[in-house]
Amino acid sequence: MDLSGLVVKMIIFVVLMVIGYVCAKTGVAGAEFTKTTSKLVINVFMSATIINSVLNTELSLTGAELGRIMLVLSAALVLCYALAALAAKLLPMEKEHGALFELLAAVPNNMFIALPVAEELFGSVAVFYCSLSCIPYNLILYTYGVWRLKSGGGEGGIKLRDIISVPLVATLAALLIFLVKPPVPAVARELIGSLSGATMPLSMIVIGSSLGSVSLLDAFKNWWLYLSSFLRLLLAPALVWLVCSRLTADPVLLMTAVIIAASPGAVVVTVLTIQYGRDAVFTSEGILHSTVLSMLTIPAIVWLLV
Repeated sequence: MDLSGLVVKMIIFVVLMVIGYVCAKTGVAGAEFTKTTSKLVINVFMSATIINSVLNTELSLTGAELGRIMLVLSAALVLCYALAALAAKLLPMEKEHGALFELLAAVPNNMFIALPVAEELFGSVAVFYCSLSCIPYNLILYTYGVWRLKSGGGEGGIKLRDIISVPLVATLAALLIFLVKPPVPAVARELIGSLSGATMPLSMIVIGSSLGSVSLLDAFKNWWLYLSSFLRLLLAPALVWLVCSRLTADPVLLMTAVIIAASPGAVVVTVLTIQYGRDAVFTSEGILHSTVLSMLTIPAIVWLLV
């Protein structure tokens, strides 16, 4: 496979994140911009991308095939969490950062990073697979992930409304459209396609601006973060490839699962650490660390496996 398109895409990712980062550092984009725009991206543009994925795919699946897809995607995420949990248990970390380290290593950025990368490589079919990953992703994160934060000293409780996010609803709607195949007016297709086109650039800018309050130097001085990034960016995708290659013969599904596992830490981890009264600086630095390194590791993994 010609990876020149992916390399160009990753360069664009970096440039857009740098723009967001510089805007945050210079005060052009403050915390309110990041908060508001991230909600807009997730609830509007990302949801449009999810629905657009089923409007532009000719994929036809039986119930058994759909079940196998969900099995592979769920297995990939469970493997990420299991690897991170084992590492957190074995490493001599203080209790305050143990759960945070685990979530940094476990929770991938499946929508802001994995989705546009998978779309570049494999088109709308991979976008559909990425969107389906929202179902196990939210269920695990807002049950086990939140419990882990609370058991490590956090405050607050698990709320059902956190699990039922807009991308999850959009995924269920896309799944319904995919199964029923109702007629969709041309104007609706055009509108959804236009909204979908804004997802990638806005996502990268939001990621950059969200990391603007973090010191790049401090992030790369913390050796624990090198270990969490190693688990998140290299060991997790390797483990997912080894296991999921036994579960499916679909190369697009397999590589989509690997790309999800190879994605950097998700910004939502920092959002949850703030919500539950934990050390948000540590998780913000970890996300910055893995996001920067992923610009190198994702192309390398794809080159090795595709």
